Amino acid sequence: MSILRSFHIEPIELPLRLSFATARDHLIRQVTRVVRVTLTTDDGLQGIGECVPVQYVTGETSDTAETTLKGLAAEALGGDCARPRQLLESLESRLAPTDGFPYGQPAARAALEMGLYDLICRRFGADWWSYFGGSVPQIETDVTLPMVDDTCARAVAFAEQGFRRFKVKIGRPDPDDDLRVLLDVARVAPDAVFRLDANQGYTPATALAFVRTALRMGLAIELLEQPVHREDLEGLAEVAAESPVPVFADEAVLTAADALRVVRLGRIAGINVKLMKSGVQGAQDIISVSRAAGLSLMMGCMLETPRGIGFALSLAAGTGAFSVYDLDSHMMLAEADPEPYFHQAGPHLTLSR
Repeated sequence: MSILRSFHIEPIELPLRLSFATARDHLIRQVTRVVRVTLTTDDGLQGIGECVPVQYVTGETSDTAETTLKGLAAEALGGDCARPRQLLESLESRLAPTDGFPYGQPAARAALEMGLYDLICRRFGADWWSYFGGSVPQIETDVTLPMVDDTCARAVAFAEQGFRRFKVKIGRPDPDDDLRVLLDVARVAPDAVFRLDANQGYTPATALAFVRTALRMGLAIELLEQPVHREDLEGLAEVAAESPVPVFADEAVLTAADALRVVRLGRIAGINVKLMKSGVQGAQDIISVSRAAGLSLMMGCMLETPRGIGFALSLAAGTGAFSVYDLDSHMMLAEADPEPYFHQAGPHLTLSR
């Protein structure tokens, strides 16, 4: 047994080196708000987890996650950390969907799960990547170009570092503005390949017209992510059926049941998995459904620190189930984390062991 003796919660506000905005946020973020959890067992081992909730995705904020985790602490103390699923099941009533949190509280759950898995790995002397299967030691990530004024300058800087795949946030009220951004980026980074993320900002007709226009203008479009509102599954299916590029679901999939609904739509090419919208076990369940159905998988992120990115990277690369990676939020932070959870050379992330 490994008895939980201390459950410490710490809210942290970290400044961003690069500001961030999307079609759904309606604000420009200058900081990321992290809730960090430190679990300590009776024999002195520590496991650390974190969450960065995004309200428009799960309904959670850093404040609600902190409150929830404080409530969990009182019930979790004395639990056996060597049996994480049993411990989590005992806390399920505090994390399950409610009127206030219709999607449950997956970000808060992710912080606790991450801490528990970290404890287990430390106990057995394993790294996260090996624990999750140790399949792929190195991956290539894209880099995000959000809705900000210095998009082209960022594209130039990242292209000089070797980045070729750019995840561009679209979904503005006027699609012509989105198109101008893509053309401007292509002008300064002529080898750019675009992954378009509308963050639910388009209608089906607008999404299809936009992609067709972009292709006609010679832009290299690799995929289109969550073009329509998360609840408009018929619209998502329509876009996927008629789109000349693969369509991925993001905000429409928080649970394995959501993934199954997307599978039944047909034509959806893949799902963007994020620990902050599904939790660790929830992400693993989505992976299982997607692999069984033959869907591609993208591992994405919110605004996690290198620790959170390292954990997501370890899960994705460890399972070997992912073909698309969008793990870049650590590059937006003003200060680097001194602990190397992975090594980076341009777009290539290599797991530390």
